Formats: sequence, C-alpha cells, structure tokens
Amino acid sequence: MRRLLAPVVLGLFALLAGGASAQDMSGFSKQQRSDIIRFAANNSLFVLYHEMAHLLVDQLRLPVLGKEEDAADNMATWTLLNKRTPEAHTALADAAEGWLLTGVAYGSGKYEEDFSAAHSLDKQRAYQIVCLMVGSDDKAFRPIANQYAIARDRQDSCFWDYELADRSLLGVLQEHRSSGGAAKVNVTYHDAGGRLKLAADAFRSSGVFDQVAAEVRDNYRLRRPVKFNARRCGEANAYYDPDTIEIIFCYELMKDFMELYAAELPDPVGPAPRPSGAGKDKGGSH
Repeated sequence: MRRLLAPVVLGLFALLAGGASAQDMSGFSKQQRSDIIRFAANNSLFVLYHEMAHLLVDQLRLPVLGKEEDAADNMATWTLLNKRTPEAHTALADAAEGWLLTGVAYGSGKYEEDFSAAHSLDKQRAYQIVCLMVGSDDKAFRPIANQYAIARDRQDSCFWDYELADRSLLGVLQEHRSSGGAAKVNVTYHDAGGRLKLAADAFRSSGVFDQVAAEVRDNYRLRRPVKFNARRCGEANAYYDPDTIEIIFCYELMKDFMELYAAELPDPVGPAPRPSGAGKDKGGSH
C-alpha cells in the first residue's frame, strides 16, 4: 500500500483536474500524453512487481533478512533487470524518477515517524533501484548512475549489492519456479467512470496488470489461487492482501502517477493552471 496524498499536496496537483485533467489531456501534445501514460504505466508495473514479491514471500514462505519492503523493492528491480529489454530498463528509470517525485510530494523524511516506518525513504528507494542497475551492468547503466550523482566508488560497490540480491533470489526461488507454471491466477478489471475513466482505461490498455499476473501464473508453483483485482478504492494505493491472496491495484494510483508526471512538464496549451511546488518522490505502503 502507499500513503495518501495530503490535502495540500492534492491541491498542488490540481493541474489535471482543470482544463487538462486526467480525464481530458487535450492541453498536452500527443508526445506529452504518450509520455504521461508511459511513466504512469511503468511506475504501476514496478509497484505490481513489488506486490508480487510480497505475494511470493507469503505464499512460498521465503526467508527475508531485513525489511520486507526493501526486499520487495529489490525483487521488483531484479525481475525487471532480468528481462534484459530496453522497455524493462525504461521502466526502472521511470520507477526511480517516480520515487523522487513522490518523495517531495509526500514529504518523505519530513516527519519523525518516517524513520521508523516499514519503508525506506522514497529517495533511498530511488537510489537503490539505480544502484542495482549499475551493479548489474556498469557499462550500460553508468550514465543513469552519473545522472543521480552516485559517487564512482559507490557505483563500483553496487556490484556487490546486485550480486548478493541475484544470488539470494536465485537460491530461494529456484525450487519454486517452473517453466510450465502451476499457479491459478484470476485477473479482474472493475469498471470505473468519471474522473477515473481515463486512468482506468490507460491502466488496462498498458497491459502491465496482465503482464505481472502472467509472471505469477507461468513461473511459480503456488498451491492456492491468486486474485488480481483492479478497481476504484477511494485512495491512491496498491497492496497484497494475504487473507484473500489478492493483489489489488487502485485506479487512483494510476491517476496519481499521471498527475505527478504531468506536473513536471512544460505548461500545457490552454487555460489550465500550473501547480506551484511540484516536486520529486513516490511513497507508501505498496
């Protein structure tokens, strides 16, 4: 799950609720609209792989040393890196940027309780993604590590971070993985209208929900059925429910990602106001 946007932050991201809303992006260029949806879909994909990690830890009784939320982030990053495709690499770059964007939006690290929370600070989560990226392939990902101003000696030591994550995940998952699969996974998209219609349609069209469901269905032996439900929740959230063995994705979260990215773009054409103070970082209980 993730933290809710505070009312003041919701006000800052009212850009898309005006003339260029998440329901009507006509104020943006075709390329900008494409970029907004790509960014939101990629961040949703990372979140879903994170929730898949919680599912696997729960159902396969995987050992976790340290914070489970950190382990879930590492598994999500590792899963995308092992796809070895430009699209997966772009998804990771978008996810890192997303954590930066939401960190400022949610004030991650601003409050004392943030330091005792189950999650690392949003900015730390962004840097950990980039660290694992450069650790997995320093030649391919040195540019993004430099962009994040990660010191060269830390970039080099990220190799050991990735090597440890890779060895650990391969070790604990090997006995549970099957090329034939054995998990029964049911995917449901619930209807959403009004201000969530565009976000809900974009989320379904992106295919990320089906992609992660297929990953579970095709690669892991699970004895109990798994449900994937996309729906209106009343909050921007995504989470795994161990009681119902269910991954829930809230359309509000897709809308949230769209608005976060749109707030970083140049002023759209038309009367929609530009919010002041839009910044960088993603957070919450997902």
